[in-house]
Amino acid sequence: MKELPGLSINDKHHCRFLLFDNLSALWAEAGAEHAAAADSRPLIIIDENVRRLHEDLISKTFPAGSSRWFTVPSGESSKSTEKWEEIIDFAFSGPLRRNTPLVAIGGGVTGDLAGFAAACLMRGLPLFHVPTTLLSMVDSAIGGKTGINHAFGKNTIGAFYHPQAVLFDTRFLETLPRREWLCGISEILKYGYISRPELLGDASDLADPGTRSTDLLERVVENSVRIKSGIVAGDAREAGRRAWLNFGHTFAHALETLDNYRNTNHGEAVYVGMIAALFVSRLFNPDKKSELSDQPLLTLKNIYNLDLSDYTTESGRLVTLMSHDKKNRDHSIRLVLLDGSGQPDVKAVDDPVILRDAWQYTFDVLK
Repeated sequence: MKELPGLSINDKHHCRFLLFDNLSALWAEAGAEHAAAADSRPLIIIDENVRRLHEDLISKTFPAGSSRWFTVPSGESSKSTEKWEEIIDFAFSGPLRRNTPLVAIGGGVTGDLAGFAAACLMRGLPLFHVPTTLLSMVDSAIGGKTGINHAFGKNTIGAFYHPQAVLFDTRFLETLPRREWLCGISEILKYGYISRPELLGDASDLADPGTRSTDLLERVVENSVRIKSGIVAGDAREAGRRAWLNFGHTFAHALETLDNYRNTNHGEAVYVGMIAALFVSRLFNPDKKSELSDQPLLTLKNIYNLDLSDYTTESGRLVTLMSHDKKNRDHSIRLVLLDGSGQPDVKAVDDPVILRDAWQYTFDVLK
């Protein structure tokens, strides 16, 4: 077992990161005392596919007789007010106290949904994340963002609520489908662009089963956790540099909203969004074109194998959706762009032509 430096928020909350051991050992180290002190059984909010594939593994840590399980349907559609309310009702259907641990076991959808429920129940239950996808291990389980979607946009209802600990058992990744694996690769590529360029090569190696290894996986996960937790520690509520983590995401959220979360998943949308964001970055920094190349992304084009043909005439609608992003200010669309390798910055873009051109360029290079 390895424990990384935790994430402390305003000296009031400390989140632990325990890596690369079996779930039972991780829970014994981080969560067992919470469960023992609680007046009720832990609430287990678990993704349906994870439960189907790994129930035997998880039940060794959380037996049915000493925990209560709620199963979340897989997919972005579960991040809804209806599913959130079902969790609330389920929590109150049995003994519930302010010290009842809530354990989220799944990917980003389960973590976001369960985290928001934990934030609301009894004004805050002790929350533990057990990420089971590469994306949730390197990104969504870290940093305290929780939320659900609304017709107005993605993650427009939610709260900042940090877990007590994040527990990393990489055995869950053994059954991860190819598309879900690539979702995590997208976020690792993002860290390569905004912080550590060597991760661009590591992400490419992880994307290819022929060059993937356990040592590489553990190194990349650890580096990703360090990068994100380091950024969040200095800006827990996204007032400044935490926005850097949204590189490519404003474009991505627009694509997901237009798609209604059906065909393009989050990691794929981020991959597309980074290509568009790099296009705009090169317009703002014409002398840095080589540093701001999208070639590390385009070399993976055949691996991602995206079909964006339904959206190639929708650049105008996508720009309109970007104008609804919750991070915007003063009628300008705020984008995380790069001034150079590892030099992210937030810039206001108020010329829709630039954004339409970025979308069109992206669709063209991904044909």
